[in-house]
Amino acid sequence: MNAGLRVATAVLGKDLRLDLRSRDRLGHMAVFSALVVVLLSISLPAAKRAAALWIPALMWVVFLFTSLLGLSRSFLAETAGGALSTLAGAPCDRGWVFLGKAGANFLALLGVELWTAALFAVFLDVDWAPAVWPALGVALLGAAGLASIGTLLSALSATARFREFLLPVLLFPLILPVLVFASQATADALATGAVSGLHWGALGLYAWIFTLAGYFVFDQILED
Repeated sequence: MNAGLRVATAVLGKDLRLDLRSRDRLGHMAVFSALVVVLLSISLPAAKRAAALWIPALMWVVFLFTSLLGLSRSFLAETAGGALSTLAGAPCDRGWVFLGKAGANFLALLGVELWTAALFAVFLDVDWAPAVWPALGVALLGAAGLASIGTLLSALSATARFREFLLPVLLFPLILPVLVFASQATADALATGAVSGLHWGALGLYAWIFTLAGYFVFDQILED
């Protein structure tokens, strides 16, 4: 195992252990998602057909706002403990640090996605059975895209004075393609059990581009 891969694995393992030990970040996201879904179940039209038209878009909007709680705290341990300099001093290309952080965020966001989908099934009667595999694929690509750009912007705003405000201002315009294509792909999966190649390609390309961008730009962000 080369030095870069060891660093990425160490950062990934450290973040996962912190999440599982404190349950702070994951707990906040889970509770927030549950509260929003319950409010939607009360306020949406009673007619199932009318509500179904809005379900995919609403689910991804709920997931996007929920993910902000986790992404804004992605570098909290490092900034609070003064460990950003430690990350900057990693004995490898700093892009590997980004991959480790993005990997931990991806797993956290994927877990929140699955939790949110389960809440929609319970409170809004969404039947995932006919679309489980296409919907899971969309969830994976959507979480990958959001984790890549979210980790990059979280690092960029980590030391900013108003980072809780700065992160969504930077994130929302850039994540809009993922929100649009993931919503449409989820709607297709629920309606037909299949997702078009255009949606697969757009989501995969977005995740790939911003993962590469994060890998190569992360060095400069840590320097700043």
